[in-house]
Amino acid sequence: MAITASAPQGMADTREKKKTMPANADLEATTDRNDPLALLSMIQTSSEAHPIRWPLRKKWSIVFVYCLLQVFVTLTSTTYVSVEFLIMEKWTSSAQVATLGQSMFIIGTAVGPAFLGPLSDINGRKWVYVFSIAMYAILNIGTALAYNYPMLVIFCFLIGCAGSVALCNVAGTIADLFGDTDGAAQPMALFVASANFGPSLGSPIGEWIGINPNLGWRWIFYINIIIGGAFAFGLCFMPETLPRIVIARAVKRRGSVDQNELDIAMGSSKLSVLREIRFVATMALRIMITEPIILSLALYNGFAYGLLFLYLDGVFGVFVVNNGLSYVGASLTYLNFCVGVTVTFCFVPVQTYLFRRHRLKHGHMPEARFLTSLVGVWLFPVSLFWFAWTCDGDTSFWSPVVAGAVLGFCDPLLWLAMLNYITDSYPNVAASAIAAFLIPSFLIAAGCAHAGVSMFANMDVRWAFSTLGFISIGLVVLVYVLFFWGPVLRRWSPLAKTF
Repeated sequence: MAITASAPQGMADTREKKKTMPANADLEATTDRNDPLALLSMIQTSSEAHPIRWPLRKKWSIVFVYCLLQVFVTLTSTTYVSVEFLIMEKWTSSAQVATLGQSMFIIGTAVGPAFLGPLSDINGRKWVYVFSIAMYAILNIGTALAYNYPMLVIFCFLIGCAGSVALCNVAGTIADLFGDTDGAAQPMALFVASANFGPSLGSPIGEWIGINPNLGWRWIFYINIIIGGAFAFGLCFMPETLPRIVIARAVKRRGSVDQNELDIAMGSSKLSVLREIRFVATMALRIMITEPIILSLALYNGFAYGLLFLYLDGVFGVFVVNNGLSYVGASLTYLNFCVGVTVTFCFVPVQTYLFRRHRLKHGHMPEARFLTSLVGVWLFPVSLFWFAWTCDGDTSFWSPVVAGAVLGFCDPLLWLAMLNYITDSYPNVAASAIAAFLIPSFLIAAGCAHAGVSMFANMDVRWAFSTLGFISIGLVVLVYVLFFWGPVLRRWSPLAKTF
């Protein structure tokens, strides 16, 4: 009997040890510590050290600085267009060839995120920003001092790669700080606004630099060197926001009784270098190829973003030739996008209210980020047709200007919905997912920069813009497909969060 009595006691001790073992054992007992994706999937916003719990003032200050950085980088995409005539006079007489500088910059912004996004997802945001913007400033020396056109084009591509950190990583930073909370749309709206302010301001700034006899086109890049260097220095003093890094440092600094925080800290210290390299090299491309949600949104956004450059190609024919404005005056009409995106920023609380109401009634669904876009997306073709058929000079030039402002409202509204949807659905690899979203987008936009030159050279401007309107009607369907069938697509995905 004694033996029989002791056996259950021994078994109970064994069971107790097995039950408590995961709480104190090595992380490898429950997951592969050397797998970066497995480590990222462990992060929980309930952790006291998570940056989502930082004071609101601190979070908004960080977002504002990085959005200001994005305005600075995206200026180059259109300042170059305004001085193309000077580059044509110096090296080439072909508009298509002269556009290569702009398109290679845009292609660079597509290539850079493929590596910078995953790199920041696993090794932290801060030093990726600092190193990339420092390289951006240094590489602008090559564009400013270019002694032939091929050299200028090559360095335009390289500065696009380095500067792309401001496009893919800022959305990841916002996801770090605000997660999938109801209010995440407002800081993301500031990101979208800054992405539109840069190209919109770039055209008149480039025009002013181009016509100034004391400056010339090289000063576009000299200014980039000065401001880029200042940004690189200033970003050294910004805090790290990647939750994995922040939590691991907090545990090391003050200790923790939270097992999840301890697991993240232990996992961070034992990451495999080779797996990190593979993660950085392949994650964005893997998401782009295997996630239909990302690819479909990217194709749509490529057309929408390309419209900014198609619009710029046609703006001089509309406002200079048809309406008799000066080149500087025509460039200033591009500021209607600034007005439109500002209205979008002010409109976001309406979307936030609808999203919160939907969440309380139906639970958290990323698809609810498209609630206002279900209506707003129809303004896309409407504004294009409006612009097309009032831009011939028979109507006041204010009509196409207002039409452009309406486009500047609905385009960013949809882009905002897509970004929030992606960061909600892929929270642990947010920068990689945004990078996968941007790669096809910017490649298509680069093609649009060249297509616009041919389109407005060979087509009547009314039918050129009408063609874009007809194309946009077909793309409207995508928003409805994702809203109604998005949950099914997310359940099929090995990476998307299902809630």
